[in-house]
Amino acid sequence: MPITVLDPTNEPIKAAFDMASRPESLKNLTLGLIDNGKKNSDYLVTKIAAMLKARYGVKTGGHVRKPSPSHGIPEDAAADLAKQVDLVLAGIGD
Repeated sequence: MPITVLDPTNEPIKAAFDMASRPESLKNLTLGLIDNGKKNSDYLVTKIAAMLKARYGVKTGGHVRKPSPSHGIPEDAAADLAKQVDLVLAGIGD
């Protein structure tokens, strides 16, 4: 199911893509974390990861902190994270 995403950091850029398929189970999958750099974002994603580990058996992999809430993670950091994990949790704070 394609969706359209607008990037609020510049003038609107339309980009269509297909969403990744969902795994049947989270057991033994490696979870990456992205926090947006706001206060408590690191705490939030870490806490959710701990809950997913306890409930579903996920393992935790890389943790990336965005340089600012209004920007994406650097492309090299995204590529490194993609090599380390099966799925990613992105969180906000405040």
